[in-house]
Amino acid sequence: MLTKESNLPAPPTFPILNLHVHLLENYQDWLLARLKQGIGTHVVTLNAEMTMMAEENPVLSQAIKEAELIIPDGAGIIIYMRLRGVKHQRCPGIELAESLIAKTGQANSDNCLVFFGGTPETAANALQTWQEKFPSLNILSQDGYISGDRETEWKKTLQEKQPQIIFVGIGVPRQELWIRENRHLCPNAVWVGVGGSFDIWAGNKSRAPQWLRNNNLEWSYRLYQEPWRWRRMLSLPKFFWRSLVSLKAKR
Repeated sequence: MLTKESNLPAPPTFPILNLHVHLLENYQDWLLARLKQGIGTHVVTLNAEMTMMAEENPVLSQAIKEAELIIPDGAGIIIYMRLRGVKHQRCPGIELAESLIAKTGQANSDNCLVFFGGTPETAANALQTWQEKFPSLNILSQDGYISGDRETEWKKTLQEKQPQIIFVGIGVPRQELWIRENRHLCPNAVWVGVGGSFDIWAGNKSRAPQWLRNNNLEWSYRLYQEPWRWRRMLSLPKFFWRSLVSLKAKR
């Protein structure tokens, strides 16, 4: 558990089915303020797919609810709020992560960052991308294909190095559960589940064009790039159905 208490006000929340998101104008500044105070934070990037997973996985649901910051990452979350009269800007997890990395790099601080996830090649290429942009960045990288003794050694390394920001990209729900289980190793760090961000930073994939992002259609581009995801995308109509049923029940 956390060893320090923040003097920052807790951000307001908005319910999303059985979960919630936090509403802030600037998520980056709030996180950096906590980081400066040495206060541990688990950041969850909530979307419709994860919300529906949590409906069937009580352990994942609890891990999300325990997180200090839950951001509205997915278009479905934003639409859910708009249907209830709340207009809020979407905060893609990859953009929040990039802003934290850039801020650290521009500050030329000695803060240590961690990239954990992806294949060995992806992890190496993602690391190279950011070190080319900010040569002074201190990044500790580890691919996500570890278990047994290798994972034990990796946990020891984290405990010894005590990095300030840890990006975990090993997929949902594994990354959220891994953070919940291991955040005690670096209790004052900011832990962020970043999904497939390493693939994008490594150049394996690209993000959707800006016009798709602006119109809450980034999910369609992901499906175009990864057609095998169609089964997982079935969670989207389920989420919208639950959203409409919930809305009708309150009227």
